[in-house]
Amino acid sequence: MKAVILDVDGTLMDTNYLHVEAWARALEAVGRRAPRAEIHPKIGMGSGLLISEFVDDEETATRVGEIHTEEYAGLQQHAYPLPGAKELIDALAKQDYQVWLATSADPEELEHSLEDLEAGDKLAGVVNSSDVEESKPAPDIFGLALESAGAQPQEAVVVGDTIWDVEAAGAAGIRAVGVLTGGAFSREDLKEAGAVEVYENCADLLESGFPAWVR
Repeated sequence: MKAVILDVDGTLMDTNYLHVEAWARALEAVGRRAPRAEIHPKIGMGSGLLISEFVDDEETATRVGEIHTEEYAGLQQHAYPLPGAKELIDALAKQDYQVWLATSADPEELEHSLEDLEAGDKLAGVVNSSDVEESKPAPDIFGLALESAGAQPQEAVVVGDTIWDVEAAGAAGIRAVGVLTGGAFSREDLKEAGAVEVYENCADLLESGFPAWVR
């Protein structure tokens, strides 16, 4: 194993519900109210894809994205690392694995998360959906992470909380491990999407001996 690619929202940071609220407010503001229960499973998709699930014209879609960014900026102070997230990054770095983050988060959001995670120089790098043509569930973001790491698919593993992470990893030929901290998908959902194993959180994952057992 050469590289471990980690999702951020819902995997390392307890931010999914904050994003749900920000999207709900943004949709409400343009007259496209949606139940939060319908928004939640879409978290983890690229923002453009998520918006297209609720809005079908470009001008309104752009405005929804702008409002979401504004609303989330006000909510972000309530975000914090999920159980075992900081410890997982630290342990992987100490074992000389390349630790990559692959996320749909905006740069400003990511900066806040990196500070909370105390990731600093423990990371090999970060790949954002803005760096690729198509966002999750397309495989582009994980493909770029592989390329940046100089790794083959069999030399890497993805950790994520949504079926979008698992499907994108699978499409890139990378094994994926799921965690349940995102709240939208069950163990069965993630396994059905292709996860090789599913854990409660990053702490549970770390206790399993990950990533040594991934073959």
